[in-house]
Amino acid sequence: MIRSLTPDELPWFLTRAFAYLGHRDPWGLAQRSVARLRDVRRDASRAWVLESAAGATAPAGATASVLGAAEAPTAGVVAWPPDPDRDDPTLRLAQPWHDGDDPTPFAGLVGELLRRQPHEAVELDLSAVGPDLAASLGDALAPLGFEPDGLRSLGFELAETPPLGRPLVLEGWRLAADGEFRSFVAEAEGVVLREGRWAWLKRAHGPFTPDLWFLARETLDQPPVGYALAGRRRGGVDGELALTAVGVARRHRGSTEMLRRLLLTLLHELAAESPAGRLRAEFSTTDTKLVAIMRSIGFEVGDVRPVLRRLPA
Repeated sequence: MIRSLTPDELPWFLTRAFAYLGHRDPWGLAQRSVARLRDVRRDASRAWVLESAAGATAPAGATASVLGAAEAPTAGVVAWPPDPDRDDPTLRLAQPWHDGDDPTPFAGLVGELLRRQPHEAVELDLSAVGPDLAASLGDALAPLGFEPDGLRSLGFELAETPPLGRPLVLEGWRLAADGEFRSFVAEAEGVVLREGRWAWLKRAHGPFTPDLWFLARETLDQPPVGYALAGRRRGGVDGELALTAVGVARRHRGSTEMLRRLLLTLLHELAAESPAGRLRAEFSTTDTKLVAIMRSIGFEVGDVRPVLRRLPA
């Protein structure tokens, strides 16, 4: 059985999570963490445990379990469900823990959460988890369709957009061209883009913003040479925009210049909408060439965030 927590159970849960990470004083850290929370009831409702009838013991420093003698949680995780008001399709998980060396109970907890929580994609944040524990969790969740990845954050102040040089022509998305957009992106990336993944891409950063989805051409009468898919987190002159995906046609894969021209053209387009705004992105560490080009243009490049992800087929 799985269930969420009550507020008085949250210190115990955090103690288990910090102990799993190897913290020297998990109970003390949990107490200090709870004291800083603004809404303990809300945060407790997002913490989930897998219970069985026997076995769990209170972690060092905890005086007595508030969970009851008959209950023995063997795994836990914090889950932020998709927000329907933001049209957010991703279930986000963090602070994993489980008893002992066997992560099977944790996989059971996650599997049950996936059945209960409506979602299109799932992401388990492993920022504080060591490589050995991360590998163990990855093996346990692989049968559920999770894959390991590293996501690198990037940011760009649109007020600092550099000179354009040789611009490309951007053609915005329209319903009649959805098939052309989808076929081009699939061919450019060498993947099969089924309906579930395509729908998730449209809403990866909130409600679909068709005015920020583009095919790029040398001229309007020539075939596309690239694409850029973006979203709007906040509008206005100082708005916040998000770049979901960007790439060039396969025939230009070896061309650093074409990808650079595409990015510069996109930055000028976005700066015209939000001249004092900011563009954010998070790309896989496998996209080393893209990140290097973005850095050369002036993007701030952040740290890598290790995750386990399950994206739509």
